Amino acid sequence: MIIDTVNDGILLRWRDENREIQSKKVDFQEFPPRFYIRAKEVEMKEVRGRDNFGSFTLTPKYRKTDFVNLDGEKLKEVTWSPPNPAFAKTMRNWFGRNDIDTYEGDVPHHHRYAVENPDFFPEYEMRKWYWDMEWMQGGEYDEAITCIVRYDSYDEQYQTYVWYPGNLLQDGGDDVKVFDSEKKMLQSFLGDMIHRDPDMLISWFGWKFDLPKLIERLIHNKLDAQLLSPCDEVTGVYWDVKKKIVTMDKKRVNSYSPTYQPIKGRLCVALDAAFERQWMDSQRGTLPSMALDFVGETVLGRKKLVSEKFPDKNEFFTRAWLEDAETYLDYARIDVELLVELDRTNHITEAVLSLQRLLKAPFDACFHATKMAAIYFMRNASWKAPTGKKEVMRSYDGAMVYDPLSEGTNGLHLGVAAFDFAGLYPSMMIARNISWETKSVEPTEFAVNILTPRDFSETKHEQMLYYKTDKLGLLPRAVLELKELRNEYKRLMREARETDNGEYAKWYNNQMAVKRLSASFYGIIGFTGFSWANPKLAASITASAREAIRLAAFKAKELEI
Repeated sequence: MIIDTVNDGILLRWRDENREIQSKKVDFQEFPPRFYIRAKEVEMKEVRGRDNFGSFTLTPKYRKTDFVNLDGEKLKEVTWSPPNPAFAKTMRNWFGRNDIDTYEGDVPHHHRYAVENPDFFPEYEMRKWYWDMEWMQGGEYDEAITCIVRYDSYDEQYQTYVWYPGNLLQDGGDDVKVFDSEKKMLQSFLGDMIHRDPDMLISWFGWKFDLPKLIERLIHNKLDAQLLSPCDEVTGVYWDVKKKIVTMDKKRVNSYSPTYQPIKGRLCVALDAAFERQWMDSQRGTLPSMALDFVGETVLGRKKLVSEKFPDKNEFFTRAWLEDAETYLDYARIDVELLVELDRTNHITEAVLSLQRLLKAPFDACFHATKMAAIYFMRNASWKAPTGKKEVMRSYDGAMVYDPLSEGTNGLHLGVAAFDFAGLYPSMMIARNISWETKSVEPTEFAVNILTPRDFSETKHEQMLYYKTDKLGLLPRAVLELKELRNEYKRLMREARETDNGEYAKWYNNQMAVKRLSASFYGIIGFTGFSWANPKLAASITASAREAIRLAAFKAKELEI
């Protein structure tokens, strides 16, 4: 499902059982942006700010709530008029300058909507467009897009759009549309996008190269680049009132990140970034190159097309469009074929969608551990987390460090046995009930010495942290819930493999989504500046893990013959 913040509200887009697009807007009056402060804080009457259009004044509004912070203090809600989330940073900074702590002041507006409306996430098959472009660099047609290739997952058809000066090629076949100008080619591509209305645009480094180039050339040809969006909203593209034309903020458009969603109403997927993360998660090492031809050959065993006429790549790209047209178009199409095959064989986009369905979160939240965890914790915590702050990094001891020389284990060993802890850090969260709300000032059985050595030396120093034993905390409860869910998904995955009913990939993706979410919990707890970060919890987890490894090692040494 597509959920995002647009100029005039929250945009929701999905498909019904007939694959027909449905959409809804929730305006800012109906669901206003907000954050929280302590109920005892003084209520300021106005907040002043400044932007590119000049100075402005906001009017804060306050409402009593039953919400509390981690210390149990009552909170009140702060909204503002005019109710636009674009003013959220100005509001929270103003409060901060007046020494008033805010809570959930850094939560993106559409993330908050997802947290508070988890039932509104219909499951459906998305219409995916895989696409790639070629353009000239240098020469008479410098910067002009020469051809665009896209694949539509609904009709399972490839379509090439190409133009030639003087209509050099009259007919390219059923799957090739030929034009006599770049503008006409772009109009056709844009018209097909509007008509077919894909949910997802999938490219390889498209966020960095193809999309900015497409926007640039649409505007160059006096075409409305805002039409890329079903709600006419593309980040960095705007109507210039003085010149009365659609133009672009070049710096903004050229600085899209791999996970940013600039085309409102369509999901933009950087398949390169999603594939790289999946590759790293599978612990297959680091790829020496993320170039599509290298990945295609390494993963799929498919080599890129080489032109007999122009074997040199640089010459091929500068001359083949006009002088070896057939090979040029085949080359462009193969790029998109690689995208489709990579995605289908590795279930890359479906893995992200599985994570979205699990989290019930906006698509852009499913690429960053902090965003995933924040949504999960916000939905399940009984308190409001403080707004994240830029702080000095507070260090703590991490994992064990093995030195074979100091431990006297170097050399040849025969009859060696090895073992591994299943989910070591998550297990420590559960074993010690480590969580924000379970920290105890009184000594308990769940005690952690955060100065436990990082090797097998004698423990000489102690700094004890304690955790309550009466009630399971949010963090271990989340780990246990996800562990149970993953086991269920793995069971369904095994059943699907035995029956071969096409459900295997679905349950594989679901169990991997659970694994990624659970694995993110430790990392974000130690991430300074994140609203849910807590160095004492992170130190307790790593110290407990060191203690477990040390105890196992000492027991093993007792068994030496």
